Amino acid sequence: MKKFLYVLIDTSGSMVEMGKAHLQRNLCRFISQLPFIDEQKYANFEIHFFQWNTSIRKLFVQDNGDIPTLNPQSTSDLSSLKEFLCSISNHSQPPCVLLLSDGNFSSTNITEFKHGVGSIPNLILRIVAIGPDADMLKLKKLSTYENVYLAENISAAVNSIFIGIDEKIAAPKFVNQIKMILPPDAQDDWND
Repeated sequence: MKKFLYVLIDTSGSMVEMGKAHLQRNLCRFISQLPFIDEQKYANFEIHFFQWNTSIRKLFVQDNGDIPTLNPQSTSDLSSLKEFLCSISNHSQPPCVLLLSDGNFSSTNITEFKHGVGSIPNLILRIVAIGPDADMLKLKKLSTYENVYLAENISAAVNSIFIGIDEKIAAPKFVNQIKMILPPDAQDDWND
């Protein structure tokens, strides 16, 4: 059964600064090439691109496979993002969404956004911070499990969607915690 990856590209006015729109376009080019790089790994995924500012509109990949030029304008509206996520949650598969944004949006609606999307079963929402001025705190609040990836880690962000890993990870405090998860024959190495 086909799964869908929805890539949402923040095209609000703040994305015109510091080459963020160009960075996003190149990241989307990378994402669009993944099915050709590893056909077996991405065989069951269909990738769709969308632009997000005051509303969400489908972004059509050009005939040659390239991503069209992005034209940042207006503001990012969290209510339109919430509506979009709710609309794609009606499919039989859990919604897999990758959002590319600088987090330059009003923080007054974040609580309402989280409450609205909290009822979407198995939502996988990964966030990629775009630009050196990205508001990591706001972006963390949008993401499931509050994980945010940097642009240079786009591969890890995409793979986490395909693999399904999105949880907080804490380093063990004691060697005994590591020993508890090791198979019995591997624990001998820790005693040497």
